[in-house]
Amino acid sequence: MKSAEAQLFEISRQLSPSQRRQWLNYGVRLRARKARKTVTPKENGDEAWERIIADPRPRPKLAAMVGKIRADLKAGKHFPALRVEDL
Repeated sequence: MKSAEAQLFEISRQLSPSQRRQWLNYGVRLRARKARKTVTPKENGDEAWERIIADPRPRPKLAAMVGKIRADLKAGKHFPALRVEDL
């Protein structure tokens, strides 16, 4: 039985140049989707947040939440005091 690498190479040789580009783009999207879903055990929380913050995709739910918090603060509504039990 051939290795997966050999099979992929053999398949790619049978595709047209435009099909190869499509296949490559699909592979890149699959890898990116997997990378977004997994957080490596070595990554600390700050690094994860920095990665999320740097992501250029729009986050409408997050933007709406931030807008509501800003409006509450502007209206004089403040968060309740933090208690030791909350930690």
